[in-house]
Amino acid sequence: MNSSAITPLQNCVHNSSRLLGVRAFANAPAVRNRIKQLPSSSQVRYSSHDARSRRAQLTKKPENTKLNPPAQCRPPPINIPIREAYDQAIQYYIALGKAYLYFFKDGFKNVLANRRLLADRLKSTPKEDLPSVFKPHHVPRTFSRADWVLFWRVRHDMIRLPAFGLLLLIAGEMSPFVILVLSGLVPIPCRPPMLTSRHLEKAEARRKLAFEQFEAKAPAGALTVGLSKHTARNHVLRSLYLSGAPWEHLQFIPPGMWLAKGHWRLAFLEGDDKKLIENGGITGLIKEELRIACMERGINVLGKSDSDMKAALGDWLRLTADEDINERRKRMTVLLLTRQRNWPQTRNFALPSWHL
Repeated sequence: MNSSAITPLQNCVHNSSRLLGVRAFANAPAVRNRIKQLPSSSQVRYSSHDARSRRAQLTKKPENTKLNPPAQCRPPPINIPIREAYDQAIQYYIALGKAYLYFFKDGFKNVLANRRLLADRLKSTPKEDLPSVFKPHHVPRTFSRADWVLFWRVRHDMIRLPAFGLLLLIAGEMSPFVILVLSGLVPIPCRPPMLTSRHLEKAEARRKLAFEQFEAKAPAGALTVGLSKHTARNHVLRSLYLSGAPWEHLQFIPPGMWLAKGHWRLAFLEGDDKKLIENGGITGLIKEELRIACMERGINVLGKSDSDMKAALGDWLRLTADEDINERRKRMTVLLLTRQRNWPQTRNFALPSWHL
């Protein structure tokens, strides 16, 4: 940014601080004295873990903000109380409930902040280039991959926010236990680590079972003679963990679920694949976003290293890339109907005459 552009910003910040009384507050005698009493960095003793964290932050590469959505799109940190610090179990569980309640509150705020951020982004997007339900795979030309992910996550979270807010009001400090049963109502920024771990374990267990049952019906995957779209789509809904637990227990997927969930997931992936390549590739993804990107494509992540996940995601992008939208969808169909360990090694593989 040139100096002519910076000067108005400096004046704006200077004038705003005067209006808000920030400078007057900072120069108040009581505040100056309190600041002097704070220990300097040389007086602060860090644990070895803190020291490692500080060194990691100093050596950490800057995030690629075109690839990675803002941190508020992911769950905030949570401070879990130590059991040994409480004499009675009831005291500990009350403190634990409060910790989770604060976590949910921060996550709730992040969902609303993401909505405002997206609204600002859409205002700056030309009207004729806005995302449309009629072309859900279309990525606005001005969107980065981070914008595309933000758009879909806000859509996902805002649908769940009213019910989740009601759950917090009713359950209060019991919310951490209730969400284990009603996990489908939880927006992404409100998912605590225990819920994420449980979600991953269930998703990968269901994917394993889904492929075992699908391969019994379609041993050649997408190229199986007589394979119906209905059977293929139901498998994808299960293997991507898009069908709810109640339907899994009933061993029944209701009509319309593909249009409600599967259709939208594939539309998101089409745009996401394109922007991942355009905005720097998988090497620029932070660990959390790398893991999420793999999960969204049905790639197992439990027990996998970063290099394993990058290799698998790289294979997906390499094998599905195609300028023709129909050919690309056929390639995606083959991969989604094939276990990841059995994916083709080269791009020259047989395609079905249809796609999901």
